[in-house]
Amino acid sequence: MTVPAGEAVASPLRVRDLVPDFLAYASRAAHVPRQRWAELWRTHYLAPHRDLYAALDRRGDWSGVDDLEGVLERLHGREAVFAARAERLAALLPATVAGVGRAMGWPGDGDPLDCVLLVGLEQANGWADEFRGRFALFLAVERLGEPEHDELLVRHEVAHVVHDRLARIRDWPEHGVAHALLTEGLATQVTAELDPRRPDDEYLWMGATHRRWLADCRRRWPEILHRIAADVDATDLDRYAAWFLMRDSAHRGDLPRRCGYLVGLELVRLLRERHPLHEIAAWDLDRGRDEVRRVCAPCARRPEPAPGAASAGLAIPVRGAGG
Repeated sequence: MTVPAGEAVASPLRVRDLVPDFLAYASRAAHVPRQRWAELWRTHYLAPHRDLYAALDRRGDWSGVDDLEGVLERLHGREAVFAARAERLAALLPATVAGVGRAMGWPGDGDPLDCVLLVGLEQANGWADEFRGRFALFLAVERLGEPEHDELLVRHEVAHVVHDRLARIRDWPEHGVAHALLTEGLATQVTAELDPRRPDDEYLWMGATHRRWLADCRRRWPEILHRIAADVDATDLDRYAAWFLMRDSAHRGDLPRRCGYLVGLELVRLLRERHPLHEIAAWDLDRGRDEVRRVCAPCARRPEPAPGAASAGLAIPVRGAGG
């Protein structure tokens, strides 16, 4: 069920704040040798939250960290900063969830959106991931920064969680290129519509300025479109990484890293001309994939353009914002 954008929406929110437990761990750690910090971190910070730890560690991101002692050393002494960030996020979340819910037509229905505030292991600042059978929002205070940048990040990730409530995107292919074009493009467009005063590179990099990256994407736009359109049905990690991850990728070649995010944003903007946001957000996987294919198909059918070729006539325009 969705409601038309702009109508009143409940903003049920359930926040689980792990930061006080980290502060308690840090207080104890201040009185024991550094060699005991890792053990204390496990027993006094992780152990009380075994359900969350199991969710966080599905890929071994926590149990397999190579330099746990080094990470804990870098976190030491920052307790006041972490507490202040958690307090700021707790104040920010209700209005953010309500605003994103209105934009995407989520009725709330008294079903709380789960958010976890935590001190992580310097791996990510915010993400949406499965917890107890559906997406929850995770915010790691040690990787956050400027308040206005954090606001963009929170809106973007809340949009993913709301999108999951409307379309069960947690069941879509984890490394599907079409999936990512739609979900990342939608989350970025929601963020842009709720805060329309910024250039595009800030929406795409959560507040950071990347004008040179955006200019490079514009310059290579015909190549980017032709190649990503050929990958639109891919679901393997290597092809997904070429468009959406920072790691090196032979498949991407020398195209700008993460340029798939810009393609997703422009694709959703085109869809937005024919469909309201709440309708796009409610599409199931088949409908969403079909719409992405339809927009990308003209790019794939054209011969691969030479480097630096003009973008006239390509199906997805690249806008002028952000220059």
